[in-house]
Amino acid sequence: HRHAGRRRKMDDESLKRRQTGDEVSLNAMGRLYAKIVGFSVITRYMVYVVPVGILLAVPLIVLPLTGHKNDIYLGSHGKAVGPPLFKLFLWIQISWLSLWGVKVAAWFLPHAFMFFCGIVSAGTRKYATVLSNLTIVISIFFWGLASWLTFKSLFAQAYSDDISWVVNLERVLGACFVSSAVLLGEKAIVQLIGVSYHQRSFDNRIKDSKREIHLLGLLYDASRTLFPMYCHEFAEEDYIIEDSIEMMLRRKAGKSAVPGAGAPMRIIGDVGRFGGKVTSVFGNLASEITGKHVFNPNSAHSIVIEALEKKRSSEALARRLWMSFVIEGRDALFPDDVEEVLGPAYKAEAEEAFEAIDTDANGDISLEEMVRKVVEMGKERKAIAEGMKDIGQALTAFDKVLLFIVLLISVFIFLSFFNSSLLTTIATAGTALLSLSFVFAVTTQEFLGSCIFLFVKHPYDVGDRIEISGTQMLVDRISLLYTVFTRTDKMQVSQVPNIVLNNLWIENITRSKAMSETFAVDVSFDTSFEDIELLRAEMEKFVRSPENSRDFQPDFGIGIGGVNNLDKLTLKISIKHKSNWHNDRVRATRRSKFMCALAVALKKVPILAPGGGGEPLGGPTNPSYSVAVTDQWAIESRDKAAKATDASRMVPSNAHQSPEEILQSEKNAVAALNTNRSLVLETSGMWDADARSIASRDPSDE
Repeated sequence: HRHAGRRRKMDDESLKRRQTGDEVSLNAMGRLYAKIVGFSVITRYMVYVVPVGILLAVPLIVLPLTGHKNDIYLGSHGKAVGPPLFKLFLWIQISWLSLWGVKVAAWFLPHAFMFFCGIVSAGTRKYATVLSNLTIVISIFFWGLASWLTFKSLFAQAYSDDISWVVNLERVLGACFVSSAVLLGEKAIVQLIGVSYHQRSFDNRIKDSKREIHLLGLLYDASRTLFPMYCHEFAEEDYIIEDSIEMMLRRKAGKSAVPGAGAPMRIIGDVGRFGGKVTSVFGNLASEITGKHVFNPNSAHSIVIEALEKKRSSEALARRLWMSFVIEGRDALFPDDVEEVLGPAYKAEAEEAFEAIDTDANGDISLEEMVRKVVEMGKERKAIAEGMKDIGQALTAFDKVLLFIVLLISVFIFLSFFNSSLLTTIATAGTALLSLSFVFAVTTQEFLGSCIFLFVKHPYDVGDRIEISGTQMLVDRISLLYTVFTRTDKMQVSQVPNIVLNNLWIENITRSKAMSETFAVDVSFDTSFEDIELLRAEMEKFVRSPENSRDFQPDFGIGIGGVNNLDKLTLKISIKHKSNWHNDRVRATRRSKFMCALAVALKKVPILAPGGGGEPLGGPTNPSYSVAVTDQWAIESRDKAAKATDASRMVPSNAHQSPEEILQSEKNAVAALNTNRSLVLETSGMWDADARSIASRDPSDE
């Protein structure tokens, strides 16, 4: 059964033509053609130009020889005589030669620009890069100009005689030339944005990354010289760095309990290393010819690049470098160690390598610091690659949108060339665009806002740690209209439109330099100024100690931030880290270390908490007393207190009364009710008598 898209395995090693049995190989003519085409740009263009040019020159030679140079006319009507056929072939020949002429000129243009303009300003290199990327578009522009001008010059009389095909073709050529100018402008804008963005975002990062990898290659080469590959001191690290079959086979051999099972694995590993040595021989030959190490897989540069691809191999590389350079008995790497190993010839490189790794600038490098720096180099290399890919995709999308606009403009250009009523055409087009603007207003606003946000403001790159509205996130992917983030608190992926981010306050932690941190501590109101100064001296001693100087800067600030309601003092403590907070694990470790030291110092001074400072209960100045009572007295006291509390309620619950007391309370309530009733009846009788006396009174008696 044959699977679609799969090629059957061939019996012979050589590739052969299907159903012929002939091997696919170049003959003498093919090899000559390949040599000529690959020799230089000029020879390659000559191969393309000369054959077609000879074919186009045949009519130019045959027509004069046969006496028909000016007697074969094209498109004659009435008294108007069309142009001769000879001029048409002459124009085609000129157009063909001008095409390749402008391509050669466009190829030389960036070099000439750098030669003449580079003397004036060194910042013109980016414009030379733009010209190099616009070679094809520049060729199309000047070819359209040359074709249009030569056609107008050769067929000027026919155009004045209103020969229809001449007039129409000249209009087409003119419209094509103007459209090519618009296309050139569009491509130039895209290239300028791309080159400027690359210089601003990636150029320095790429240079720094390449330089750091070169220095790591020097250190690794010196390490291999001191301790050969797969020696017993660094066998484990070398297996991880090489990431080859030896590590996998060695693990399997270690799990096997059969005696001698590791021997075949070692044999296979030795075969693999022998194959690597053979590859290295050919790689050395290629390096001698090209001056590069990419063809040599065993060169220090190639091994370092491969090791930086994974975190595990990066850590193994850092351990090998650090342990091979540090002298026995020391727990840190110093500049003289690197200079001693590299030798006097590489003194400048040794100093540069030490400064690149010693990011805290404290004069020594610990193993943890070495591992962290090498891992960061690998992450930075990946972030640059991902960022360039995302920006390339965003520029491609931006280019496609602009190409659609160029297409619309080209349509109007052709209409203006073929339509005499240009104002009517512009008015119609303006009305159509105005009606469409109401439909695509929001989309256009989002597109333009996203372009300005991404290419002009450029607040972050791929891999940056940022903070938006109090939420810290990592930048995963950048697109033209949106950005993908990963929240650091929940590892949740979020996609946010760039037009929304355009109006938010973005704090870029990765781009920040050394960051500081301020926090408040509430202490007792009785704390004196002398105690605060003692705390300052204690914490300055902590941050300036050798084991902590690589984490914190020597500057330490402490002051009273407020007295609150005269019940406590608020101390403002400020510490300065020697790096930013891009690596949250490092920041948390440093902060925990500082907090523990602060707690110890507060107890040592001592500085007490709010409300503290008094003698504890039972102390000499704050004695406590106790009284012993009988159980019966305690029970009666509790019952008495409960009854008093219940009696004070608006509606007593009588939960603590005996049956006799409850009965007596009911009798008292009935008596009180009867007393209140007799008072009511007596009062109402008095009101009735008064009313009757008023009603029986005769007004005439007055």
